[in-house]
Amino acid sequence: MAEENKKENTLFSEEKLNFDIFEWLFKILNYWYLFVLAVLVAYGVAFLQNRKWIPQYISSGTMLIKESTGGGYSASIMSGFGVDAGYKNLNNQIIILSSYDLMCRVVDSLPFMKVDYITQGRFKTRNLYHATPIIVEAERVNDYGRLFEVDFNEGLLTISSTDEHMPFTVETHYGELIETPFFTARIWPTERMVSSGKMYFRFRSRDDLVADFSSRLALNFVTEESTILKLSLVSEVPQRDCEFIDMLCKVFLEDNLRRKNEVADRAINFITGQIDNLQQSLSVSEGAMTDFRQRNKFIDVGAYAGTLMSKLSEYDAQNMSLRLRETYLDYLVNYLDNNIDGTGIMAPTTLGVNDGMLSSLVQQMNDLRIQRGELSEKNVYYAKYTKDMENVKTAIYEIVNSMRVSLQIERDDMEQRFAQVQTEVKNLPEKELEMVAIERDYRINDNYYTFFLQKRAETEIQKASNTPDNEVLDKARTLAVTNASQTGKTTTRYIIIGLIIPLILIIFFELINNKVRSPKEAEHLSRFPLIGSVRHAKSDNPTLVKSHPRSSYAEQLRSIRTKIEFTLQRKTGIVVLITSTQSGDGKTFLSSNLAALYAMTGKRTLLIDMDIRKPNIHEKMGIDAGMGLTNYLIGDCDKQDIIVKHPAFDFDIVRAGTIPPNPGELIRSDKLVELLSDFRQKYEYVVIDTSPVGQVPDALSMIEQTDITLFVVRCMQTNRFFARNTLSQLEQNYGDKIQVILSDIPVKRRSLRYGATYGYGYGGYGYGYGGYGYGSNYGYGYGYGSNRYGYGYGYGKKKKDKKHDYYSDDEEV
Repeated sequence: MAEENKKENTLFSEEKLNFDIFEWLFKILNYWYLFVLAVLVAYGVAFLQNRKWIPQYISSGTMLIKESTGGGYSASIMSGFGVDAGYKNLNNQIIILSSYDLMCRVVDSLPFMKVDYITQGRFKTRNLYHATPIIVEAERVNDYGRLFEVDFNEGLLTISSTDEHMPFTVETHYGELIETPFFTARIWPTERMVSSGKMYFRFRSRDDLVADFSSRLALNFVTEESTILKLSLVSEVPQRDCEFIDMLCKVFLEDNLRRKNEVADRAINFITGQIDNLQQSLSVSEGAMTDFRQRNKFIDVGAYAGTLMSKLSEYDAQNMSLRLRETYLDYLVNYLDNNIDGTGIMAPTTLGVNDGMLSSLVQQMNDLRIQRGELSEKNVYYAKYTKDMENVKTAIYEIVNSMRVSLQIERDDMEQRFAQVQTEVKNLPEKELEMVAIERDYRINDNYYTFFLQKRAETEIQKASNTPDNEVLDKARTLAVTNASQTGKTTTRYIIIGLIIPLILIIFFELINNKVRSPKEAEHLSRFPLIGSVRHAKSDNPTLVKSHPRSSYAEQLRSIRTKIEFTLQRKTGIVVLITSTQSGDGKTFLSSNLAALYAMTGKRTLLIDMDIRKPNIHEKMGIDAGMGLTNYLIGDCDKQDIIVKHPAFDFDIVRAGTIPPNPGELIRSDKLVELLSDFRQKYEYVVIDTSPVGQVPDALSMIEQTDITLFVVRCMQTNRFFARNTLSQLEQNYGDKIQVILSDIPVKRRSLRYGATYGYGYGGYGYGYGGYGYGSNYGYGYGYGSNRYGYGYGYGKKKKDKKHDYYSDDEEV
């Protein structure tokens, strides 16, 4: 027996945890109108949102970026990026292309962008770029980003602030100077000028524009292996984006060419300075030689003197080379000392310094200067590049010192050989000696001058032939609308939300509803079986089954009566106890009608009102309150005095009597046990109406004295958790003596599609409204249930032929 009870409890627990998807589906579909309404509202909201939709266009252009093919140092003095190889690195060029300084130059080159012209409709706000009826020419702007309103009225312009905290209004005409606390400007008409209407404008700062375009600018290579760069912008103003991309490419190419010409400009400036100094020296030397020849009528020196002059010229050339190298070293040291943050260092090969180590260090210095120039001082790499530059600078100083020592050795050797020639020159005649000195000085200056003239010419030719390394392949153009599918997504999103919201609300309210609403919920309250269900009755007649014996209510009570007999295995000698969780569950109405049903069989039937705390059967039955059960138990009257026989009823009634001060003790008295034993002998059916067992324990002592206990659960009223707790306490002591009845089920349920409605029954076939048997739709179909006592949804075609309606008195009930 224990194993069987354990098995039943296990099955009951599993059943309670089982989720019935069809049950929830029907619950949700009952509120189909909420979903229709929610979808309609969601579609309306989506329609309004889509009215605000503004197309976003993608504008794009392409540029060919040329990358350096070699990492070595170019020997040409005008190799453009060959000198500053960092500028020709592919990644560095992309960084330069999106750098702040370059963006600022682009914005400064497009002054029309510095004012936004806007129209605001009921749903959309548009930017009137190059389509504005006015042009605002600002002379002073103190407040950027603030929106100003312009009203047109036959040539009169009214300008006001949209900020309610700082209001102002100015009236003006075209061309007049407007002075406000926020700006000073003039307004000019365009070919799109209007005579009336309203629009808005605002000033935009350079930093704001740079931040706007920098955040939207996308730089991507067309393919993974190519160096063709695609520049893209997405916004609602494609014309403005195209102009910005074209100007960005133009400024970048100009910057590219400017950087290529920087080396030539530095060399030209240096050479020009040297030529200016040599012109004075050459003029003095030439004048001295001319004056000497005129005074001494001296034309040329002799052959020996000519040989000595050739040697002197050779030594002078060597000396000039040494001077040029020393000049570059002086330039390099002066640059490092005073101009470390300025332009790049001139190539050493410019003045004949062909030291590979020095050239490499100069190249490193230029690269580090470029990389550091792209960063702000707050950047963590700025200090690193600065330290690297200091290290390279120290290395250059060391090489310069070493080269100066080497140059000094060459100079000492050259001066020693030069001294020998000079000794030989001193042996020449005085006139020849003086002439050799003058010619030597002239030739030295002339050679220097000629050398620098040649270098300047070469540099200017190279500069004139320079072109940008990069090239624009496609000018910017608008390609497509990027958010074309947004309206469809918005509609779909809102419709989904419109379906989810009522679904969540329905589930929420279903979950928080603590009332018993269906036979399945009544079954899940405990392991006690559901013996039957009865419908709602419109009448409060306590003997309704007698006045309407063919009603579905009467048939449902007959079904319960049959199952009681089947459970007890007998048809007479039955004592039924009826209780409930709380007052108002309908146990009294059920008790009187069950007694009336038993009396209709012609058997002796007794109805006992044992709710001695709150008796009301006498009120329901319309009889006087007199001596009753409590009076008999305390000895105030005899047994025959408490039995009421009324001609209106076919059964006897025992009233509750006077309400006692100790109802609990009276219920547990031996005298009551004897009284019930006597009633068993005298009557074939005894129906006892007791107090709610969920509120007072009076009925507990009577359960063992009766054959079966009917626990009434009222549909849509009994608290599910309260009833479960009450029944769980009864399970521990009373086993199978208790049966559950679901009462007062609403007659009219919301019909499902194809005429499906709720129906209740047993054994797999149910009594349903619209199902097989009895109901308001009188259809034929099955009611399917769980366990022995099933409930179901009846599916079937409605019967139109009224001659088959055997229970037409349902409408009266």
